[in-house]
Amino acid sequence: MASGAFPVHLLHRGGGGGQWRSVGAAYAAVTFLRPQGKSLVLYAAGADGQQQRRIVFAYPVLPGDAFERLDGATLSWAEPESGDEFALCFHDDAACAAVCGALSPVVRSPAVDGVAETLAGLRVAREECAPAAGGVDIAARLAQLSIGRP
Repeated sequence: MASGAFPVHLLHRGGGGGQWRSVGAAYAAVTFLRPQGKSLVLYAAGADGQQQRRIVFAYPVLPGDAFERLDGATLSWAEPESGDEFALCFHDDAACAAVCGALSPVVRSPAVDGVAETLAGLRVAREECAPAAGGVDIAARLAQLSIGRP
């Protein structure tokens, strides 16, 4: 298990806009991976809600990346090439602050325009989230999205 991993809910919106969709629950940490370097990593959450050692998503943090802290417990970013947007909804402000601190200096405050609308869309997606049918977990849903950086 990674130390400093915090429970989150991952949400995604395709590059063409539209509605936010829940991808699932995971644990988020910022860690150094080889050969990527500093990366935002999501670990699987087990059926009991506890963190597993399995990495389901690794997003290399590159110069020029812009992560936005939308409110006390929500961090978002867009993948530059595809335009896909992601958001991590943390269970508390302190966990979000810890991850933002580890990502610093790439975390910035968002533009005021559109923050309330974005947060409302994220809340709707989280509330509509139901357990995956047929036992499909977050790793399978991420694979269906075909997301990731080279």
